[in-house]
Amino acid sequence: MKTVIKCTDGSVAVMTLVEGADLKTALRKWGDVNPGKYISHRQMEDSAIPTDREFREAWADTTPEAVIDINMVKARRIHLDRIRAKRDAELARLDIEGIRAEDLGLVDDLAKIRAKKQILRDIPQTIQVALDMAKTVDELRAIKPL
Repeated sequence: MKTVIKCTDGSVAVMTLVEGADLKTALRKWGDVNPGKYISHRQMEDSAIPTDREFREAWADTTPEAVIDINMVKARRIHLDRIRAKRDAELARLDIEGIRAEDLGLVDDLAKIRAKKQILRDIPQTIQVALDMAKTVDELRAIKPL
């Protein structure tokens, strides 16, 4: 069994008590370390806690069922941030290629690099509809523009 603490920011904390530990004492200590964050808590079976931590920052406790839910608004934001990080790395790589092409006077290569960079810059806007339509984290994972 796990104790899931619902926090004021919409997130959850998952606490595992060692055998013989007092729940009230553990919650008080957690509250001391996290002042003002506690809303409520409840017990959940280990199987109710996702084993995949890819979208851990989107975990929530919003439904009556004793199971960790995924806040899809947060999950979409997390996924888009990860896509942007990949895109930014690719843009940096293309910046270097562009400088080399410009230094060598490779006009055709430079035009191709600029076109690739524009496509990369447009990714957040071009995938927004797909992100908005994703209803599960599996659907989010399937969105791989890079």
